[in-house]
Amino acid sequence: MTDIEKILKQLARKTMLDISEQEMPQLLEEYNIFMMHVKALELINTQDIEPLAFPYEIKTHFLREDKVVHMLSQEDVLKNVGCVQDGQVKVPKVVR
Repeated sequence: MTDIEKILKQLARKTMLDISEQEMPQLLEEYNIFMMHVKALELINTQDIEPLAFPYEIKTHFLREDKVVHMLSQEDVLKNVGCVQDGQVKVPKVVR
């Protein structure tokens, strides 16, 4: 097993995915394609380019101001909840 295969197996385990030995060649091929894209991006000269938080420099005039119009009380919100702890909704743990 190569180092890349070990890393991919570890990542799969951490994300609760089960990668079979039959799936590994396809996953390695996709990984190599992804890495070729990363290398192509690394060749782009980004010196003197400011980072963007959003890819378009369009001013948005269609967004409205947030206004509180109707607010439910905490009691009303929690009355249909199955499990409440310290005034909050308690849900089952989903991540190990």
